[in-house]
Amino acid sequence: MSSSDGNNGNDIRTKIKDGKKKINFFLVFLICWLVVITGFIAWFLLRFNDFAANYEAQYQESMPYHTVEQITQRFNDHDVEYIWNSMDQKPVVTEFEDESVVKDYIAQLISDKQFIYSETEHSEPNVPEFYVKTSEGLVVARIVLEEDTSKNLPYGFKAWKDRNIEFYTAASTQANIYAPETYKVYVNGIELKASHLSGAVAPSELDKYVEPYAKIPGTANYVIKGLYKKPVVTAKDYLGNDCSCVYDEKTDSYRVGFIKDFAEKDELSEYAITFASTFANYISQDAGAYALDKYFPSGSKTLSYIKRNSSRDLYTKHGKVTLKNGQIKDITVFTDDIVYMEVYVEQHMQMYFGSKEPEVVPTDAHVYFVRIKGKWYVGGIQY
Repeated sequence: MSSSDGNNGNDIRTKIKDGKKKINFFLVFLICWLVVITGFIAWFLLRFNDFAANYEAQYQESMPYHTVEQITQRFNDHDVEYIWNSMDQKPVVTEFEDESVVKDYIAQLISDKQFIYSETEHSEPNVPEFYVKTSEGLVVARIVLEEDTSKNLPYGFKAWKDRNIEFYTAASTQANIYAPETYKVYVNGIELKASHLSGAVAPSELDKYVEPYAKIPGTANYVIKGLYKKPVVTAKDYLGNDCSCVYDEKTDSYRVGFIKDFAEKDELSEYAITFASTFANYISQDAGAYALDKYFPSGSKTLSYIKRNSSRDLYTKHGKVTLKNGQIKDITVFTDDIVYMEVYVEQHMQMYFGSKEPEVVPTDAHVYFVRIKGKWYVGGIQY
Protein backbone atom coordinates (compact mmCIF):
# COMPACT_ATOMS: atom_id res chain seq x y z
CA MET A 1 0.00 0.00 0.00
CA SER A 2 1.36 3.37 -0.98
CA SER A 3 1.68 6.39 1.22
CA SER A 4 -1.11 8.11 -0.63
CA ASP A 5 -3.47 5.35 0.31
CA GLY A 6 -2.61 5.79 3.97
CA ASN A 7 -3.27 9.46 3.87
CA ASN A 8 -6.66 8.94 2.30
CA GLY A 9 -7.61 6.56 5.12
CA ASN A 10 -6.73 9.13 7.74
CA ASP A 11 -8.81 11.81 6.02
CA ILE A 12 -11.83 9.56 5.92
CA ARG A 13 -11.64 8.77 9.68
CA THR A 14 -11.21 12.46 10.45
CA LYS A 15 -14.39 13.34 8.44
CA ILE A 16 -16.36 10.60 10.15
CA LYS A 17 -15.42 11.94 13.58
CA ASP A 18 -16.29 15.48 12.54
CA GLY A 19 -19.65 14.31 11.22
CA LYS A 20 -20.52 12.47 14.45
CA LYS A 21 -19.92 15.60 16.56
CA LYS A 22 -22.27 17.72 14.43
CA ILE A 23 -25.19 15.18 14.51
CA ASN A 24 -25.12 14.76 18.30
CA PHE A 25 -25.22 18.50 18.96
CA PHE A 26 -28.16 19.02 16.66
CA LEU A 27 -30.13 16.18 18.14
CA VAL A 28 -29.55 17.42 21.64
CA PHE A 29 -30.63 20.88 20.62
CA LEU A 30 -33.66 19.58 18.79
CA ILE A 31 -34.77 17.40 21.68
CA CYS A 32 -34.31 20.21 24.19
CA TRP A 33 -36.24 22.58 21.99
CA LEU A 34 -39.09 20.12 21.62
CA VAL A 35 -39.19 19.51 25.35
CA VAL A 36 -39.33 23.22 26.08
CA ILE A 37 -42.01 23.84 23.47
CA THR A 38 -44.04 20.86 24.63
CA GLY A 39 -43.80 21.95 28.26
CA PHE A 40 -44.80 25.46 27.38
CA ILE A 41 -47.74 24.25 25.37
CA ALA A 42 -48.81 21.94 28.20
CA TRP A 43 -48.49 24.74 30.75
CA PHE A 44 -50.33 27.12 28.47
CA LEU A 45 -53.12 24.62 27.92
CA LEU A 46 -53.45 23.97 31.64
CA ARG A 47 -53.55 27.66 32.39
CA PHE A 48 -56.01 28.26 29.61
CA ASN A 49 -58.19 25.42 30.83
CA ASP A 50 -58.18 26.89 34.34
CA PHE A 51 -58.97 30.28 32.89
CA ALA A 52 -61.76 28.90 30.75
CA ALA A 53 -63.22 26.93 33.66
CA ASN A 54 -63.08 29.93 35.95
CA TYR A 55 -64.49 32.18 33.24
CA GLU A 56 -67.35 29.77 32.64
CA ALA A 57 -68.04 29.50 36.37
CA GLN A 58 -68.11 33.28 36.77
CA TYR A 59 -70.23 33.63 33.67
CA GLN A 60 -72.72 31.09 34.94
CA GLU A 61 -72.79 32.77 38.33
CA SER A 62 -73.65 36.02 36.61
CA MET A 63 -76.70 34.53 34.86
CA PRO A 64 -79.98 35.76 36.43
CA TYR A 65 -81.64 32.36 36.37
CA HIS A 66 -79.29 31.09 39.08
CA THR A 67 -80.65 33.72 41.44
CA VAL A 68 -84.21 32.95 40.39
CA GLU A 69 -83.64 29.25 41.01
CA GLN A 70 -82.60 30.04 44.56
CA ILE A 71 -85.67 32.21 45.10
CA THR A 72 -87.97 29.60 43.57
CA GLN A 73 -86.54 27.07 45.97
CA ARG A 74 -87.77 29.29 48.79
CA PHE A 75 -91.28 28.86 47.40
CA ASN A 76 -90.79 25.10 47.26
CA ASP A 77 -89.58 25.23 50.85
CA HIS A 78 -92.78 27.15 51.72
CA ASP A 79 -90.71 29.91 53.29
CA VAL A 80 -93.48 32.44 53.95
CA GLU A 81 -91.29 34.77 56.02
CA TYR A 82 -88.74 35.10 53.20
CA ILE A 83 -91.50 35.81 50.68
CA TRP A 84 -93.13 38.35 53.00
CA ASN A 85 -89.88 40.17 53.79
CA SER A 86 -88.98 40.31 50.08
CA MET A 87 -92.23 42.03 49.15
CA ASP A 88 -91.58 45.70 48.47
CA GLN A 89 -95.25 46.57 48.79
CA LYS A 90 -97.23 44.57 51.28
CA PRO A 91 -100.87 43.75 50.47
CA VAL A 92 -103.36 46.26 51.82
CA VAL A 93 -105.58 44.91 54.58
CA THR A 94 -108.77 46.33 56.03
CA GLU A 95 -109.20 47.45 59.61
CA PHE A 96 -110.69 44.03 60.37
CA GLU A 97 -107.51 42.02 59.61
CA ASP A 98 -103.75 42.27 60.04
CA GLU A 99 -100.67 40.99 58.21
CA SER A 100 -100.84 37.63 60.00
CA VAL A 101 -104.01 36.84 58.05
CA VAL A 102 -102.22 37.58 54.76
CA LYS A 103 -99.31 35.37 55.79
CA ASP A 104 -101.76 32.58 56.54
CA TYR A 105 -103.32 33.19 53.13
CA ILE A 106 -99.91 32.87 51.41
CA ALA A 107 -99.02 29.79 53.45
CA GLN A 108 -102.28 28.11 52.51
CA LEU A 109 -101.82 29.00 48.84
CA ILE A 110 -98.29 27.59 48.52
CA SER A 111 -98.66 24.58 50.80
CA ASP A 112 -98.38 21.16 49.14
CA LYS A 113 -97.38 22.71 45.81
CA GLN A 114 -94.22 22.70 43.69
CA PHE A 115 -93.11 25.78 41.80
CA ILE A 116 -91.20 26.58 38.63
CA TYR A 117 -90.19 29.87 37.01
CA SER A 118 -90.30 31.44 33.58
CA GLU A 119 -89.09 34.76 32.21
CA THR A 120 -91.75 37.41 31.74
CA GLU A 121 -92.48 39.16 28.47
CA HIS A 122 -91.33 42.44 30.02
CA SER A 123 -87.95 41.17 31.18
CA GLU A 124 -84.95 43.32 30.20
CA PRO A 125 -81.20 42.58 30.37
CA ASN A 126 -80.65 45.15 33.10
CA VAL A 127 -83.91 44.43 34.92
CA PRO A 128 -84.68 40.70 34.61
CA GLU A 129 -88.22 39.64 35.53
CA PHE A 130 -89.56 36.16 36.14
CA TYR A 131 -92.88 34.55 37.00
CA VAL A 132 -93.17 31.97 39.75
CA LYS A 133 -95.92 29.50 39.02
CA THR A 134 -97.17 26.15 40.14
CA SER A 135 -96.38 23.03 38.19
CA GLU A 136 -99.94 23.30 36.85
CA GLY A 137 -99.18 26.75 35.45
CA LEU A 138 -100.91 29.01 37.99
CA VAL A 139 -98.87 32.21 38.34
CA VAL A 140 -98.53 33.20 42.00
CA ALA A 141 -95.75 35.80 41.98
CA ARG A 142 -93.47 38.03 39.91
CA ILE A 143 -89.78 38.42 40.74
CA VAL A 144 -87.77 41.49 39.74
CA LEU A 145 -83.97 41.30 39.97
CA GLU A 146 -81.36 44.03 40.20
CA GLU A 147 -77.58 44.12 40.13
CA ASP A 148 -75.93 43.16 43.39
CA THR A 149 -73.18 45.77 43.68
CA SER A 150 -71.91 44.24 46.91
CA LYS A 151 -70.40 41.40 44.87
CA ASN A 152 -67.47 42.06 42.51
CA LEU A 153 -67.34 39.35 39.89
CA PRO A 154 -64.29 39.23 37.59
CA TYR A 155 -64.35 39.90 33.86
CA GLY A 156 -66.97 42.62 34.31
CA PHE A 157 -69.78 40.16 35.00
CA LYS A 158 -72.81 41.23 37.09
CA ALA A 159 -74.15 39.57 40.21
CA TRP A 160 -77.92 39.62 40.83
CA LYS A 161 -80.26 39.80 43.81
CA ASP A 162 -84.01 40.09 44.23
CA ARG A 163 -85.28 43.64 44.18
CA ASN A 164 -88.89 42.78 44.78
CA ILE A 165 -91.26 39.84 44.99
CA GLU A 166 -94.80 40.71 44.03
CA PHE A 167 -97.01 37.96 45.40
CA TYR A 168 -100.40 37.91 43.72
CA THR A 169 -102.85 38.03 46.60
CA ALA A 170 -106.60 38.31 46.19
CA ALA A 171 -108.68 39.63 49.08
CA SER A 172 -111.86 38.23 47.58
CA THR A 173 -113.81 37.38 50.73
CA GLN A 174 -116.60 39.64 51.89
CA ALA A 175 -119.13 39.69 54.69
CA ASN A 176 -122.76 40.49 53.90
CA ILE A 177 -124.58 41.03 57.19
CA TYR A 178 -128.24 41.74 57.98
CA ALA A 179 -129.12 42.86 61.49
CA PRO A 180 -131.72 44.96 63.32
CA GLU A 181 -130.71 48.60 63.21
CA THR A 182 -130.80 48.81 67.01
CA TYR A 183 -128.23 46.01 67.41
CA LYS A 184 -124.46 46.28 67.43
CA VAL A 185 -122.57 44.09 64.98
CA TYR A 186 -118.91 43.12 65.17
CA VAL A 187 -116.55 41.71 62.54
CA ASN A 188 -113.48 40.06 64.06
CA GLY A 189 -114.23 41.96 67.26
CA ILE A 190 -114.47 45.42 65.63
CA GLU A 191 -117.80 47.22 65.85
CA LEU A 192 -119.38 48.22 62.56
CA LYS A 193 -120.38 51.82 61.94
CA ALA A 194 -122.81 53.64 59.69
CA SER A 195 -120.02 53.97 57.12
CA HIS A 196 -120.11 50.20 56.67
CA LEU A 197 -123.77 50.22 55.60
CA SER A 198 -124.44 49.33 51.98
CA GLY A 199 -127.37 51.74 51.87
CA ALA A 200 -130.29 53.07 53.84
CA VAL A 201 -131.81 50.99 56.61
CA ALA A 202 -134.72 48.97 55.19
CA PRO A 203 -137.99 49.56 57.09
CA SER A 204 -139.66 46.49 58.54
CA GLU A 205 -142.46 44.91 56.53
CA LEU A 206 -144.13 44.12 59.86
CA ASP A 207 -144.73 47.77 60.72
CA LYS A 208 -148.28 47.44 59.41
CA TYR A 209 -149.14 45.29 62.44
CA VAL A 210 -148.10 47.90 65.00
CA GLU A 211 -148.79 51.22 63.30
CA PRO A 212 -149.63 53.88 64.29
CA TYR A 213 -148.65 52.95 67.85
CA ALA A 214 -145.05 51.87 67.32
CA LYS A 215 -142.34 51.23 64.76
CA ILE A 216 -140.37 47.98 64.48
CA PRO A 217 -136.61 48.47 64.02
CA GLY A 218 -135.55 48.22 60.39
CA THR A 219 -132.88 45.98 58.93
CA ALA A 220 -129.35 47.29 58.48
CA ASN A 221 -127.27 45.69 55.73
CA TYR A 222 -123.53 45.86 56.31
CA VAL A 223 -121.10 44.85 53.58
CA ILE A 224 -117.42 44.36 54.38
CA LYS A 225 -115.19 43.71 51.36
CA GLY A 226 -111.49 43.03 50.87
CA LEU A 227 -111.11 40.25 53.42
CA TYR A 228 -108.60 37.42 53.07
CA LYS A 229 -110.38 35.07 55.42
CA LYS A 230 -113.93 34.22 56.42
CA PRO A 231 -114.60 36.57 59.34
CA VAL A 232 -116.04 35.97 62.77
CA VAL A 233 -119.32 37.90 62.98
CA THR A 234 -120.94 38.54 66.37
CA ALA A 235 -123.69 40.82 67.62
CA LYS A 236 -125.25 42.35 70.72
CA ASP A 237 -128.94 43.09 71.09
CA TYR A 238 -130.43 46.44 72.06
CA LEU A 239 -129.89 45.53 75.72
CA GLY A 240 -126.18 44.85 75.17
CA ASN A 241 -126.45 41.07 75.49
CA ASP A 242 -124.78 38.63 73.11
CA CYS A 243 -127.15 37.25 70.51
CA SER A 244 -127.00 34.68 67.76
CA CYS A 245 -125.67 35.32 64.27
CA VAL A 246 -126.37 32.64 61.66
CA TYR A 247 -124.48 32.15 58.40
CA ASP A 248 -126.69 31.27 55.44
CA GLU A 249 -124.72 29.32 52.84
CA LYS A 250 -127.36 29.73 50.14
CA THR A 251 -127.25 33.52 50.23
CA ASP A 252 -123.66 33.75 51.52
CA SER A 253 -124.81 36.15 54.21
CA TYR A 254 -124.93 36.51 57.98
CA ARG A 255 -128.25 37.17 59.67
CA VAL A 256 -128.78 38.50 63.17
CA GLY A 257 -132.27 37.75 64.42
CA PHE A 258 -134.33 39.46 67.10
CA ILE A 259 -134.05 38.01 70.58
CA LYS A 260 -136.57 35.55 72.01
CA ASP A 261 -136.54 36.51 75.66
CA PHE A 262 -136.90 39.56 77.88
CA ALA A 263 -137.58 40.38 81.50
CA GLU A 264 -141.39 40.56 81.21
CA LYS A 265 -141.81 37.42 79.12
CA ASP A 266 -143.78 35.47 81.73
CA GLU A 267 -146.11 38.34 82.51
CA LEU A 268 -146.81 39.08 78.85
CA SER A 269 -147.22 35.37 78.05
CA GLU A 270 -149.99 35.07 80.61
CA TYR A 271 -151.64 38.18 79.22
CA ALA A 272 -151.33 36.81 75.65
CA ILE A 273 -152.95 33.47 76.54
CA THR A 274 -155.79 35.32 78.27
CA PHE A 275 -156.31 37.45 75.17
CA ALA A 276 -156.24 34.43 72.81
CA SER A 277 -158.77 32.63 75.02
CA THR A 278 -161.06 35.66 75.03
CA PHE A 279 -160.62 36.02 71.27
CA ALA A 280 -161.62 32.38 70.70
CA ASN A 281 -164.65 32.73 72.98
CA TYR A 282 -165.65 35.96 71.26
CA ILE A 283 -165.69 34.22 67.85
CA SER A 284 -167.78 31.34 69.23
CA GLN A 285 -170.14 33.74 71.07
CA ASP A 286 -168.94 32.52 74.44
CA ALA A 287 -167.81 36.05 75.31
CA GLY A 288 -169.72 39.30 75.12
CA ALA A 289 -169.69 41.73 72.20
CA TYR A 290 -167.32 44.08 74.04
CA ALA A 291 -165.09 41.44 75.60
CA LEU A 292 -162.12 42.28 73.30
CA ASP A 293 -162.26 46.04 73.65
CA LYS A 294 -159.95 46.23 76.67
CA TYR A 295 -157.16 44.50 74.76
CA PHE A 296 -156.98 47.08 71.97
CA PRO A 297 -156.04 50.76 71.92
CA SER A 298 -158.84 53.22 71.44
CA GLY A 299 -159.83 53.50 67.78
CA SER A 300 -158.01 50.30 66.78
CA LYS A 301 -158.58 49.33 63.15
CA THR A 302 -157.73 45.74 64.00
CA LEU A 303 -160.56 45.54 66.52
CA SER A 304 -162.93 47.16 64.06
CA TYR A 305 -161.97 44.58 61.42
CA ILE A 306 -162.61 41.68 63.83
CA LYS A 307 -166.05 42.96 64.72
CA ARG A 308 -166.99 43.47 61.07
CA ASN A 309 -165.81 40.08 59.82
CA SER A 310 -166.13 37.58 62.66
CA SER A 311 -169.64 36.27 61.67
CA ARG A 312 -170.38 35.41 65.27
CA ASP A 313 -174.06 35.00 64.55
CA LEU A 314 -173.39 32.11 62.18
CA TYR A 315 -171.34 30.09 64.67
CA THR A 316 -172.71 26.61 65.42
CA LYS A 317 -174.77 26.43 68.59
CA HIS A 318 -173.08 24.48 71.33
CA GLY A 319 -172.95 23.91 75.04
CA LYS A 320 -170.26 24.36 77.67
CA VAL A 321 -166.77 25.46 76.56
CA THR A 322 -163.59 24.75 78.49
CA LEU A 323 -160.29 26.40 77.55
CA LYS A 324 -157.17 24.18 77.71
CA ASN A 325 -153.55 23.85 76.61
CA GLY A 326 -152.79 27.56 76.39
CA GLN A 327 -149.18 28.06 75.38
CA ILE A 328 -146.74 30.40 73.66
CA LYS A 329 -145.36 28.65 70.58
CA ASP A 330 -143.08 31.44 69.43
CA ILE A 331 -141.90 34.86 70.57
CA THR A 332 -139.92 37.68 69.00
CA VAL A 333 -138.85 40.67 71.06
CA PHE A 334 -138.39 43.69 68.81
CA THR A 335 -138.02 46.20 71.65
CA ASP A 336 -139.09 46.46 75.26
CA ASP A 337 -142.40 47.84 73.93
CA ILE A 338 -143.00 45.67 70.84
CA VAL A 339 -143.31 41.88 71.13
CA TYR A 340 -144.69 39.29 68.76
CA MET A 341 -146.19 36.06 70.10
CA GLU A 342 -147.72 33.01 68.49
CA VAL A 343 -150.39 31.98 71.00
CA TYR A 344 -152.15 28.63 71.01
CA VAL A 345 -155.31 27.69 72.94
CA GLU A 346 -157.92 24.97 72.64
CA GLN A 347 -161.66 25.23 73.19
CA HIS A 348 -163.10 21.92 74.34
CA MET A 349 -166.66 22.48 73.18
CA GLN A 350 -169.64 20.33 74.07
CA MET A 351 -171.81 20.06 70.96
CA TYR A 352 -175.57 19.58 71.01
CA PHE A 353 -175.46 16.97 68.28
CA GLY A 354 -173.05 14.17 67.48
CA SER A 355 -170.42 12.71 69.81
CA LYS A 356 -170.77 13.08 73.53
CA GLU A 357 -167.06 13.84 73.70
CA PRO A 358 -166.20 17.56 73.53
CA GLU A 359 -165.03 18.84 70.17
CA VAL A 360 -161.56 20.39 70.25
CA VAL A 361 -161.44 23.74 68.44
CA PRO A 362 -157.86 25.11 68.23
CA THR A 363 -156.98 28.76 67.91
CA ASP A 364 -153.48 29.74 66.73
CA ALA A 365 -153.15 33.52 66.96
CA HIS A 366 -150.19 35.53 65.66
CA VAL A 367 -150.33 38.66 67.76
CA TYR A 368 -148.20 41.82 67.89
CA PHE A 369 -148.31 43.44 71.32
CA VAL A 370 -147.39 47.08 71.89
CA ARG A 371 -146.93 48.90 75.17
CA ILE A 372 -148.59 52.27 75.35
CA LYS A 373 -148.12 54.40 78.44
CA GLY A 374 -146.94 51.40 80.42
CA LYS A 375 -149.83 49.08 79.43
CA TRP A 376 -149.83 46.23 76.91
CA TYR A 377 -152.30 46.25 74.02
CA VAL A 378 -152.83 44.27 70.87
CA GLY A 379 -151.36 46.34 68.04
CA GLY A 380 -152.24 43.90 65.28
CA ILE A 381 -152.95 40.29 64.36
CA GLN A 382 -151.27 38.49 61.47
CA TYR A 383 -153.72 36.17 59.74
